[in-house]
Amino acid sequence: MRLRKLLAVTATTLVPLAAAVLVLGTARPAAAQEEVQDEGAAYRAWYAASQAKETAKAIEAAHAYLKQYPTGQYAEFLRKWLVQANMAALDAAIKEKRTADMVKVGKDILAGDPDNLNVLYALAFNIRRNELLASPASYEHAGPAVEFSTKAIALIESGKTPSGAQSFDKSAAVAWLTQILAMNEAKGGNPAAAIKLYEKSTSLAPHDPAVAGRNMLAVLAMRQSSYAEAAKAYNALPDADKAAAEPSPEVKAARERINTEADALIDCAAGFVAFAKVKNLPAATREKVNQTLEAVYKSRHPEDGPLAGLQKILQEKEQALGAAPGA
Repeated sequence: MRLRKLLAVTATTLVPLAAAVLVLGTARPAAAQEEVQDEGAAYRAWYAASQAKETAKAIEAAHAYLKQYPTGQYAEFLRKWLVQANMAALDAAIKEKRTADMVKVGKDILAGDPDNLNVLYALAFNIRRNELLASPASYEHAGPAVEFSTKAIALIESGKTPSGAQSFDKSAAVAWLTQILAMNEAKGGNPAAAIKLYEKSTSLAPHDPAVAGRNMLAVLAMRQSSYAEAAKAYNALPDADKAAAEPSPEVKAARERINTEADALIDCAAGFVAFAKVKNLPAATREKVNQTLEAVYKSRHPEDGPLAGLQKILQEKEQALGAAPGA
């Protein structure tokens, strides 16, 4: 009797246990089915945007899918699609001069292909053209421009060239990329670093008005500023100290500084005047610079009344430009 009761109890307790096992056994397939449905929904979100030609929305949906399902059944296809879609989006942003979108899409491409020189080159060039060389200039995307230019310069100097380029002038490319770095340093208030970069840029493309001409004018402005500061400091000294038979150390230092700045300004201005003449740049700009050149030269060399020394300097610079290839 006891045995029958025990078996009865055992039998009744097995029923809910079996039900529990059944529930546990079907839980995983349900979750898997739910995950498949979620993956399908993520793919359909991309598909709908793609069919509607809402490229930005489709790109966002593709990224969302890949983030959640990096090994999903559509992952490889969407990765390939993203490459083509991003390149098309970049091309459109460049053509329409949407710089912010251009930078955003460009960074997206470079995240997966950091050494893509074609993209780096296009990004740096168009930020330079659309913003840094605009009138008035904009430095909104100067940071990315420096980032892209620095990377592009390193790749070019390592021997890499843009894919599909039938001819590529390495020196010219590095010249305008370096110009971007110089412009950024000048904007940041670092004239010494800026001048060094401008001069490096000019040395790589000495006959290109868009590079060398701009560089010379930019350096000229900084040289004029430095010269004005040196002159102001010298003029602030007491007249008695400046007229003393034996100048004080402060007067000597101030005179040395102003002479150094004057020589640098004369060399820079003469270089531009000669360049402008050989390249037939606008006469008004050349004349304006020449007036500054003559004024500073007379102050530095008062003994050269007819400016014969200055004319010699100009002739030498013109001859150097005229004799060089591509002048």
